[in-house]
Amino acid sequence: MRIPIRRPSPALVISCVALSVALGGTGYATVLQVPKNSIGPAQLKTAAVTNKKIAANAVTSAKVRNGSLVRGDFRAGSLPAGPAGPAGPAGPAGPSGLSGVERVETTSANTSATSKSVFLACPTGKRLIGGGARVTGGSPRVAILTSYPDNDNICHARAAETTATASNWTLTVYSICATTS
Repeated sequence: MRIPIRRPSPALVISCVALSVALGGTGYATVLQVPKNSIGPAQLKTAAVTNKKIAANAVTSAKVRNGSLVRGDFRAGSLPAGPAGPAGPAGPAGPSGLSGVERVETTSANTSATSKSVFLACPTGKRLIGGGARVTGGSPRVAILTSYPDNDNICHARAAETTATASNWTLTVYSICATTS
């Protein structure tokens, strides 16, 4: 069975052409009536201009006002270093009688245990002068619960999962040890 195709009537064709001219003409007229350089910050809504809406290489150094950029606007290492400043005053003397300062550390096994406790003693002949702990992996579902010196020679830390779905993680304890006189 063949379906007959009807041609549009002349009235329909003329009305469609008239509608196209009417809609297109007002849009064209609107664009022509905007004076050059008449759109500025006062006419733009907040956040109306985004990176996606700016053409590549549309903003050049000639279009950026001098002094309007800050260090955070540049990639690391892209700014040249300035001249060295004058030397500052000498700092206070450190603890007397310290020598042979070294950092030692130990790390637990990389497992998904719910709790881990690690301690680290300074090498023989040295005393603990500082230390701490860190968790690697499992974050943010693992937290350090304690990190403290047990005595003059041992740094202790304990961490545990805050939820039961943590992945493998390690607990590292480090100590700053020195020979004292």
